[in-house]
Amino acid sequence: MTSTQIQSIGNFLAYYKTDLNYIKRFQYFKLNPNVASEYIKKDIGSFYSFLIEFRVVRNFKSGSVDKLLEETLVWINSKNSNDVDLFAERLAQSNLTRGKVTTSMASKILFLNNPWEIIPMDRLARKTLNQKENNYSVYSKNLIQFQEDNEHIFEKCLDHIKPLITLIHNDFSNLDKLDIICKNRITDKLLWTMGNNNVF
Repeated sequence: MTSTQIQSIGNFLAYYKTDLNYIKRFQYFKLNPNVASEYIKKDIGSFYSFLIEFRVVRNFKSGSVDKLLEETLVWINSKNSNDVDLFAERLAQSNLTRGKVTTSMASKILFLNNPWEIIPMDRLARKTLNQKENNYSVYSKNLIQFQEDNEHIFEKCLDHIKPLITLIHNDFSNLDKLDIICKNRITDKLLWTMGNNNVF
């Protein structure tokens, strides 16, 4: 096992339970949109806390978390709920992002809605994939190839920490297909760590 893989495991373990909590809270909000005012507070697992931790809070106008959440709710209930690029365009048109197309932020928000299919895109992940385009549809295609090429690495990394993953999963039995979320999160951490370490 390489040092980059070990670092990826460390990053995964440091954030996995928190990630699942963010997903769990969003899934609850989706079914209970009347809790929006509570969900945007600076509480553990809240939408606002998620935006801070995932480093996208700077991408939208101050004091507009409620409007961003409203736009998100409308979007995830549309036929294009998984289209990251269109969502980024929509946020730009709404002027929430000061007219900028923030594809990374859009991918991170929609990851909360569909963590089974959407893996967040950021600069370091794109760097690992040698992708210059700030485009999620391109990223998605590159991800498929990356996952195919590194399937054995994901399995090896997760096998090393299987007992710990089981312990974490015990607190999230109400989330579907945790195995897929788990694999997607280790993929994300490997992409990020490789990009950060300049290992491709």
